[in-house]
Amino acid sequence: MTPVEHGPLSGSSSPAAKPAIKECEPGEHVQEQAYYLDTCARFDRAEVASEYRARKNVSTARNRREWQCIEKALATIPSGAAVLDLPCGSGRLEPLLEKRGYRVTAADYSSHMVDTARAAYLEASNQPDLLEHMRFMQQDVMQMNFADGEFDAVICNRLLHHYPTPGLRQQALRECKRVSRGIVVISYFSNLALSALRFHLKNRFKSRTPTDRVPIWFRVLEQDLDAVGLRCTGTYPVRYGLSPQTYLRLEGC
Repeated sequence: MTPVEHGPLSGSSSPAAKPAIKECEPGEHVQEQAYYLDTCARFDRAEVASEYRARKNVSTARNRREWQCIEKALATIPSGAAVLDLPCGSGRLEPLLEKRGYRVTAADYSSHMVDTARAAYLEASNQPDLLEHMRFMQQDVMQMNFADGEFDAVICNRLLHHYPTPGLRQQALRECKRVSRGIVVISYFSNLALSALRFHLKNRFKSRTPTDRVPIWFRVLEQDLDAVGLRCTGTYPVRYGLSPQTYLRLEGC
């Protein structure tokens, strides 16, 4: 995969061509690498990026509820702040972050997502090229090429539910914490929802052990946060008791 970077903001280099999983015990490494590479492969496709743009870059009720949660988590982040959106997917958050006056870096492991997000932003903003406050680039959440504390806030939206093991979640969280001098906003799938109960019952009935989009208890995620030196200072469910999608505002301990 050829790393790409689009945008006038200066700063970071492109990520390493090969993904990396660090700090795993030998017995865990192979399985965690498999989960990680599977997630990368599923989303690093042009047709998936195109489908995401058609489905995600629209004003649906669910997308509006998710943005409201993110906006609440960012309430103390002032205009002019540097904000990283990783993974940015097809770029649905970028116009909304721009409206808050942020200097936005939209990044994703998938070069297809990066290209799609950039094209969607330019089309929505009716601009021939990017302005100084916006850049799009390829980055790996597990090993970013950003400086320590480069951003005032980091958003890691709709990613952690694809990582079924503490090792994967902790490495992503550790990197998000490293590059943020302020807060980290994440989403995860919580067990405190009817759809989460349905998910578990369906898989138990089929005698299946799911490894993707698995709802977990907050106490499980809290162990990951403790391990990397983060604490939760705000909780924002998308639809409390119904949807497992939950946003957290995190700060360093």
